[in-house]
Formats: sequence, structure tokens, C-alpha cells
Amino acid sequence: MPKDGNKTKLKILEETLSLVLDNGFAGTSIDHILARTNITKGAFFYHFKNKADLAHKLMEHFARKDMETLEEVLAETEQYQSEPVKRLLEFVQWFIDEMSGLDAPYPGCLYASYVYEPEQFGPEIKNIVADSTLAWRNALVDLMKATGKPDNGIDFESLADHFNVIMEGAFIISKALNDPKIIMKQLVHYKNYLEQIF
Repeated sequence: MPKDGNKTKLKILEETLSLVLDNGFAGTSIDHILARTNITKGAFFYHFKNKADLAHKLMEHFARKDMETLEEVLAETEQYQSEPVKRLLEFVQWFIDEMSGLDAPYPGCLYASYVYEPEQFGPEIKNIVADSTLAWRNALVDLMKATGKPDNGIDFESLADHFNVIMEGAFIISKALNDPKIIMKQLVHYKNYLEQIF
């Protein structure tokens, strides 16, 4: 595919992501996408067979970026490998720092769109969402286990999932109240809780 074709495809994916986060997948038509991207219907169908194909490629694109973020944060906190508790806390701090710089509510998460509109997507997309969710869980569980702290009745998997629960819930509340600082504040609570445990 020519270089310009890649740019067009990426533009379609990025603009569709923005539209879906604002309107849901059912509320985002191909005509909306064409208007937002200023491309022709022919150009759209050169890259995507239909809306279902777009949904699949959009979720793959989003999941790839999501995994890149996870890998980036793990790499940036690797300097604290000899201090595993600090590494765990710095992992959460990375997101606190990211979210504290927001001047508008975070646009949201495409995974949530799947959960709210599963009938709009094929079963293969469910697998992408599940795999990504488990990757975050496993990364955090590994960081927790590396501290050497015995679980003592603490469910590390559930505690790891709580990170995503906070993020997803805070996205919603932040948008509902038009307050970009809510996500950062909720993550601070999570970090403080981890400090008490570990």
C-alpha cells in the first residue's frame, strides 16, 4: 500500500475513534466519517470492506496503542526493578501525571463502547478486548507479586483489575461532571491504597 494510503487509513481510524467515543458505534455512520475525514466513499471502501471491517480494524488499532502504552510505562518504571514497591507505585504515578495534565475530560475508552454495544461488533472483537484487559491485569499482578508481599487474603487479580475499574469509571464521571481532574484524583486514592497494602 502506498505511503499516502497508510496516512489516509490512519486518519480514518483516528477520526472514527473520536466519533465513536462521542456518539457510540451505532451513532457513527459512514457518512459521518466521510464528512469528518473529507475523503470520498471510494477512498473509504478502498481501506475497509464495510462498517464491520472498520470496527474490527479500529479495535485492533486501539488495542495496539493501548498495549504500546502499557509497554512504555513498564519500560519507564524498569529503573525501579530493584525496588519493586516503588516500581508498582511509580506505575500508577505515571498515569496520575498523565491525567493531571488534562484540560478537558478524557474522551473515553473504545473497550467501553464494545461493552455498551456488543451487538454492533463480531465475536472476534470481544477477544481483543478480553486479551487487552488481561494484559493489564497480568502486568499489575506481576508488579504486585514482585514486591514479595504474601497475598494474606488479598486478591491480587482483583486489586489489579481495580486499576481499570477506576480508570473506566472515572472517564464516565469526569465527562458527566465536565471535570478533567476526577481521573487523577481517583488514581491518587488507588496509589494511596497500594501504599497502605504494600
